[in-house]
Amino acid sequence: MQATTTAPAPAPALRPLGVGDVVDRVFRLYRDRPLGLFLLGAIPFVVFLVGYFALTVWLVAIVLPVAGTFQRTADPLAILNNRNFIEFIGAAFVYIIALSIFGLAIGSIIAGGVVDAAAAAHLGQTRGMGASLGVGLRAAPRIFLTGLLAFLAVFVVQIFFSIVGAFIENALLGFLLFLIYVFAVFYLEASWFIAPAIATIERHGPISSLRRSWQLSAGFRWRIVGLGILLFVLFIVLSIFLIFVLTIIAASNQAAGGVAAFIVFFAMVPIWLPLFFGTMTVLYYDLRVRKEGFDLQLAAEGMPRA
Repeated sequence: MQATTTAPAPAPALRPLGVGDVVDRVFRLYRDRPLGLFLLGAIPFVVFLVGYFALTVWLVAIVLPVAGTFQRTADPLAILNNRNFIEFIGAAFVYIIALSIFGLAIGSIIAGGVVDAAAAAHLGQTRGMGASLGVGLRAAPRIFLTGLLAFLAVFVVQIFFSIVGAFIENALLGFLLFLIYVFAVFYLEASWFIAPAIATIERHGPISSLRRSWQLSAGFRWRIVGLGILLFVLFIVLSIFLIFVLTIIAASNQAAGGVAAFIVFFAMVPIWLPLFFGTMTVLYYDLRVRKEGFDLQLAAEGMPRA
């Protein structure tokens, strides 16, 4: 008897990528699946807009009685003792907290869905938009808590440097402290940049995702910072281009310019987020190729077996 062999799907050809290669790969992934990636950002973002407008209408309903108080009296004590004003302060606090939590939750869904779709495309796999959106919904709690922990860590660093800065009167020392603060923030953000991809692809918990991201980013943090700066520059260039187009439209037809501005403003987020999270995903695999030989692992899994 002779052993039979199976022919598994060929493994994708992965290799270490430079910063420009990462960006080029992301744009190719976006070009190959523009509608699916856009909808993965647009569908949750529409839900966010509905929630945003509902919360804003609720806040405005509380503001209107307070506005009448401002018109009737200019006495600060009378305003502070006004029950409507106190309710407004409480409502504004609730509004900011609720909107922040809701935005982070929607962003987590977008991150999970786009990471899953970009990972499948990067590895040469097929994935439907519904399947990726389902992955995003399941991964959202992990991504949400991961992002919340990272935000709190950066916030604590900011408070620490603010307290230290309050005791420094020398301008030179204050400037040096500011540079150290910027360094610390960039260092932390670069260390945890790929944590959402880890939470989605490897299904790690929040602390485990941050720890693994820290380990994979070791030795490549300033490369990640450079990539982040490049993404920021690309975003600015895209924004300037769209503003230029809107200016031309508004010059020829003011009504059409207003409609175009509304569409572009609300389309920018779902257009941009796939680029951002796609870059995160490609960078995650690049770091695994560099530090863990992930390309060799895939090649070994793709070899015929007896």
